[in-house]
Amino acid sequence: MKKKLLLAMLFAALAASPAYAAPYVSGSVGLGMAGDFKEPALGNVYKNDSGFALNGAVGYDFDGFRVEGAVGYQENQYSDSDTLGTSLLTFMANGYYDFNAGGGFKPYVMAGLGIADLKVDDQPASSDPWLDDTYFVWQIGAGVGYEVSSNVTIDVGYRYLKPEGIDCPNPLHLTGVSWESHNILAGIRYKF
Repeated sequence: MKKKLLLAMLFAALAASPAYAAPYVSGSVGLGMAGDFKEPALGNVYKNDSGFALNGAVGYDFDGFRVEGAVGYQENQYSDSDTLGTSLLTFMANGYYDFNAGGGFKPYVMAGLGIADLKVDDQPASSDPWLDDTYFVWQIGAGVGYEVSSNVTIDVGYRYLKPEGIDCPNPLHLTGVSWESHNILAGIRYKF
């Protein structure tokens, strides 16, 4: 009963939000500093180089608090290969809290939850990635925006991104595989 009531309140708030919140779109690009893939049971470590990260979002600005739906993409190569690496496609629900620092500057903190399609390829002779599955993913971050005008904000921020529950595919059946990414993004947000 509590879950149904909470869901009803959430949907009512989202339905009412356009009346007192400003919709926005945003896009950003930056550096994706992926951590190493670690398989503790086998002692394997696949080292990733830094790559690129992209993010696009639509959301609502409640004048200090923002909520958005976002799609992101990231690619990284293994340190010892030009053709093999990691790709990550994310679908996130994010929340932001903006602090008004004056002079157009608005530092913020953020957190998000979602799903990620993670592909890892380490075998050049194989047409199938070593790992190709969907996982729960979470992120936290912080940054600062600068209001260029009443509608346009430029933004620089950091995000820590972490998929959970990564398992090795058959026939290994190993659990406890870990991976994470530290991303630095610069972008622009347009408020309608």
